[in-house]
Order: sequence, then structure tokens, then C-alpha cells
Amino acid sequence: MNSAEQGHNLKDVRISTHCWSGLQVQALRLDVLPGKAWHQLSSDTPTLSVVVRESGGCCEARASLDDGENELRRPRRRRMGHTSLIPAQTSVWGYSEDIDCVDEVRLMLDPAQIQDVVGGNFPTERLAEPMLMFFDEPLQTLARLIANNAREMEEYPLLGDSLVAAMIARLASLQAFNQTRNRRIGLSAGQAKTVTDFILDNLSRQIRLADLSALAELSPSQFGRAFKVSFGKAPHRWHLEARITQAMALMEDPRSSLADIALQTGFSEQSHFTRGFRSVLGMTPNEWRRARLH
Repeated sequence: MNSAEQGHNLKDVRISTHCWSGLQVQALRLDVLPGKAWHQLSSDTPTLSVVVRESGGCCEARASLDDGENELRRPRRRRMGHTSLIPAQTSVWGYSEDIDCVDEVRLMLDPAQIQDVVGGNFPTERLAEPMLMFFDEPLQTLARLIANNAREMEEYPLLGDSLVAAMIARLASLQAFNQTRNRRIGLSAGQAKTVTDFILDNLSRQIRLADLSALAELSPSQFGRAFKVSFGKAPHRWHLEARITQAMALMEDPRSSLADIALQTGFSEQSHFTRGFRSVLGMTPNEWRRARLH
């Protein structure tokens, strides 16, 4: 967005780019000047664009800047956010009037990679058909988690992999026609033991969803669903809780520093360890240690 044809009346555009489940993911923040503004959404790759926040107004995706004589067609009272599937090399514009800021998440939908993610069950032919301005709460929720936690998830890629795989699976279920739904079947006892043993043996390193799904001989999407059926929680949460359990055992020794324990259990720094510990136990490591050892 560094040329006039790419954007108009944009004050600032900040993009962070990541790779989760083998797909390029962008988290964008667009600050907009007063008046009418627009920017191009087209790409060489099919793109799923999810607007997760609109501040000070509303925006929309449209095939032409002349649509609706440059007036927003949606009523002001509506659900916040929207989703658009944009085929490769298809001109689609993000258009707004008197909006302050937009947060957006974009998934670059490489057809071969998304088939790997869902185990060959994605109707890739539908990626050539634009779907503009639809609302789906599960997609919104998943994209919002990415937008709000993208930087932190660089430290914990299993979570990013899981969120992106869930978005692709959700999109496949919205797109597909006459396809049999996957039954909610959990992992076999052998699969569950293989996967959990691997996690426990590798607590101190980053684990990717593809690592675990390959052990179970499932696609990442199938594995994520099966794991949750078996354990009642997502793989990244099980991994986090296993790390915290190991950390609690190490914290029994008062000579061990929290900084060292954080590194031994795979956290890049003590602050990251503290956030993870609090999310599991509802207290900080210091609070837990004081209560335990005094």
C-alpha cells in the first residue's frame, strides 16, 4: 500500500506478517484520515479477509469503488466486523467513510497448503468465487484472537497453528456442498499416548501443530478436533498446562530462580512464564510459591 492506486486517505498502515499452519497470516491496523478512504485488497493468492474491529464508523469490501455511488450500503446498526473471500488477482476494495481505525486479519490461502491442513477436504474450486461481506461468528472469534495476540503467539506457534487450522476448517464447512461432516471421534489410545509422550518429552521447545498431527497420522485440522474430543481442551492448552505442571515441580526447590525455571520449561522470558502461569492457576508464580513454601 505504497502507491496512490493501492490506497487513498490512509494515515498509517501497520502490518505484522506471520506463518502458522504453513500459511502466511497478516495482522493489520489501518489508521484512516477523515472523509472517504479506500485500499486494494487483491493479491496473487486467494485471501480470506476478516475485519475484527471498526472504530469511529464502518467499512466494507466492494468490487468497485463506484458501487452504491460511494455510499456505504450497510445500515449503521449491525454486527461489528465482516469477512470476505477474495479470489486471486481479483480487484476488491476496502471502502470506508469517516472511520478512524480498522483492525483486519488476512489469511493467504495457498490451495495446496490448505488441503494439507484439512486432509484434502477443502473444496479449492470455491476459492475462485468471491464471497464479500458475510458474517460468521466462529471466524470472527478466531480472527480476533489472532489480532489481539499475534506478537505473543510468535513465542508460542502451536497456538497460532491451531487458530489458523480452525479457521480453515470452519471456512471449508461454510464452502462445501454435499460433503459428509467429519464425525466427532477422538484419538485412539495409541495416538493419544504417542502425542502426549512427545509433548512431555519436548516441553522446553516450541512444538508445531504439524508435528503432532503427523505423529497421529491425521491432518492438522482433523487432529485438532480429535485431540479436543479426547482431552476436552486444545493441544496448545494441554501443552501449556504440562509446562506449568513441570514448573510447579521445579518451584518446590526454593534455590531455583523463576527466571531459570521459565527457561527450563520453554518460556522465552519470565514475563511470558508469569502470564502463562496466571492463565492456568489464576495467580503469579511468586504468589503460588509463597503460599506453597510458607
